[in-house]
Amino acid sequence: MHFSFTLRGLLLAVCLLVAPAQAWAENAPSLRVMTWNIWHGGKEDGAEVGVQRVIDVIRQSQADVIALQETYGSGEKIAATLGYHFHPRGTNVSLLSRYPIVEDISVFEPFKCAGAIIELPSKQRVACYSIWLPFAGEIWKPGTRDVSDTQKMLAVCQPSHDDLQAMWKQIEARLADPKYDNIPIIIAGDFNSMSSRDYIASAKDDYQVVIDWPTSNVLPQAGFRDSWREIRPEVDRTLDSTWTPRFPEQEQDRIDYIYYRGEALQATDVQRIDTHAEKFPSDHAAVVTRFSVLEPAKSAERLRTVSYNIRHGAGNDWKVNLEKTADLLRNLSPDIVGLQEVDNGVKRSGSVNQAEALGQQLGMHAAFGKFMDLQGGSYGMGLLSRHPIESVTEVKLPKGNEPRVALAARIALPSGQTIVAVNVHFDWVDDDTYRYAQAEALSKYLNDLDVPYILLGDFNDVRDSRTLKLLSHNTTEAKKPEERRFTWPSDKPEMEIDFIFGSPAARWSAPVCRVLEAPETSDHCPVFSVLELNSP
Repeated sequence: MHFSFTLRGLLLAVCLLVAPAQAWAENAPSLRVMTWNIWHGGKEDGAEVGVQRVIDVIRQSQADVIALQETYGSGEKIAATLGYHFHPRGTNVSLLSRYPIVEDISVFEPFKCAGAIIELPSKQRVACYSIWLPFAGEIWKPGTRDVSDTQKMLAVCQPSHDDLQAMWKQIEARLADPKYDNIPIIIAGDFNSMSSRDYIASAKDDYQVVIDWPTSNVLPQAGFRDSWREIRPEVDRTLDSTWTPRFPEQEQDRIDYIYYRGEALQATDVQRIDTHAEKFPSDHAAVVTRFSVLEPAKSAERLRTVSYNIRHGAGNDWKVNLEKTADLLRNLSPDIVGLQEVDNGVKRSGSVNQAEALGQQLGMHAAFGKFMDLQGGSYGMGLLSRHPIESVTEVKLPKGNEPRVALAARIALPSGQTIVAVNVHFDWVDDDTYRYAQAEALSKYLNDLDVPYILLGDFNDVRDSRTLKLLSHNTTEAKKPEERRFTWPSDKPEMEIDFIFGSPAARWSAPVCRVLEAPETSDHCPVFSVLELNSP
């Protein structure tokens, strides 16, 4: 992105003056899940007033399913007041549900794990678990944490790993019957451990130390995704922490999680709740994830697709940190990534082949397309694919303010189908003559393709432009929510210039698309979409 001031102003004016884009077209039903340790049954501030405040928070959150910890006798009242089904086990963990609970699937110790099959209005069933994991020591109160002694920190959280590992084995065995094959699993609770996705090198300013917390690896190794980190892929200790709103003098950490697995669910929004109009009733923040409930992909191939202008790994502080870019993308578990503003052997970014380096860090195949020579190397764009890349084509485009190509990769999917992923980064000057000429040249290439394609990238133009109108013909657009569609600049988005399309329209659907909040890693926000390639 190299917008001059005049183009920025022009495009912003267009965004404000043209008819608004179509409203968000995500028709999939949703499921809102909360996890919350309510602290001694919510009674810390009084048996009546405290529990009422817990009820207030849950009601305001509009959560459909709540995984409670430290229920301690308050669950019945909370459920009755809200009109929810209540599924207790022991005294600690429990589940509340707006929807019918049709089967108990609890395992492990009653104090630590309660599970149930919940049936949604669509008849989709979901396996939900509320869990609480132990710890062995104090490293949160003032003066108790020495970040130079990582072994002590790990030892404190080791019991949570041991219990979770044993618990997951029992959950896996409990759900091994084929009748559960298409049922997604949600495991939510108070893990009493930090996350390896938080204590990373690129977040050392937040945590002062890099630690691979073993508890946080158990479920991802079994195919689960951390919904918070997926939707908020940048680490921000202040915004992420769930421990502890009542004791700000203590070490603030994220120790409450909602993990999920299964094709029927896709996290689309997350929220941390740590306030109440009078007084927040718990020492833990509540975490809420909104899931889209997707139709089973019986004859479709699902592709988690990302478009991201990485500005050669330079964040909004202009420091090049490609590891931070890799960390962000890793949280999204992508299948295909279109990268714009990518260096290959350029001095300013450490003479690294950035596409290849990101591919190696993410375990993906990589391709690079060259725009021009720069500082002893090449500047251009990249593509990453979870699936094998059969061939790569640099589609030459008319020269504008800078040379441009489109990068096209032919990709072999597991189903045996083949697609072409086409990555673009069009000219950025005020007059769209160059940009439209590039779009016309690309359109000719696209029209000659003999397989379905994904078109994604930084179009440097707005939705109502002639460039977008030309290239969106006979496509399915991954439509963003109307209230969160702007992609640039990342620290205060005010323009939508990054898009994802699938063509031909009859072959593709896009049930989910999100612009993710990432104000530090680049000047663009990443755009994430779930695309479905339907059988011919």
